[in-house]
Amino acid sequence: MKKAISICVLALLCSCNTVKTYYQVYNTESETVKSSGNSIFFEDANCIISYNLWSENGNAGFSFYNKTEEVIYLQLDQSFYVINGNAYDYYQNRVFISSSNSATVSSNTSGYSLLGRLSYTSLNSKTVTSHQSKGLEITEAKVIAIPSKTTKSISEFNINETIFRDCDLLRFPSSKQVSQKSFNKENSPLKFYNSISYKIGDKINKVKNDFYVSGITNIASSDAFKQEKNAFCNQKGGGTIDVFKEIAPNKFYIIYTKTQADTWKY
Repeated sequence: MKKAISICVLALLCSCNTVKTYYQVYNTESETVKSSGNSIFFEDANCIISYNLWSENGNAGFSFYNKTEEVIYLQLDQSFYVINGNAYDYYQNRVFISSSNSATVSSNTSGYSLLGRLSYTSLNSKTVTSHQSKGLEITEAKVIAIPSKTTKSISEFNINETIFRDCDLLRFPSSKQVSQKSFNKENSPLKFYNSISYKIGDKINKVKNDFYVSGITNIASSDAFKQEKNAFCNQKGGGTIDVFKEIAPNKFYIIYTKTQADTWKY
């Protein structure tokens, strides 16, 4: 009898620890960034600035292509990431240290929280080194030179790290069910843009690439993916792979979970 009770208690504890995964997918629109095929970009006479927001928590960074025959100088100390009216510097006057025999690692990630500010998390680890080790100290550049017909990528900030909650948005939709909410530019919960300055010759040009969240979808992990044949150059490799259904350069996602103890509907 005691053994039967123990088994029941163990089963109950296991069920309480069951974790289900969900995705909150954000769709964005822009009045200054064009869409063509599977790419979104801004273009003027000198450059093409392209974006791919698709990543966990969203990638607000950009790739800068120099169309001209001259060197273009990207002015990081005059370029900013702005979200819901809060501005953040691309140039942060940092020093990076590398070593051939050991490493001192310091990493920072930045992302927007719905509290209205960027949240910073850092991980610092130190390795004791011998006196023979040699390190290289690199100071962050204020200005980045981009040669003719080449591209350089800048990636610094995440877009959003906190799930959006709303009374019209089911937090944990059931299988085969999605929960969606749409927005326009005026009532969007997230509006963000890159203010980019670059110099060519003696002239400084300023570009503003803006986005706003136009829709949010909550979906269970089991419904977020589809299976496709594993192939390369039209050659089938056998088996299938899971592909995210919503993947697009103007979208990004947040992963969140539910346990049996979580009873929130929205």
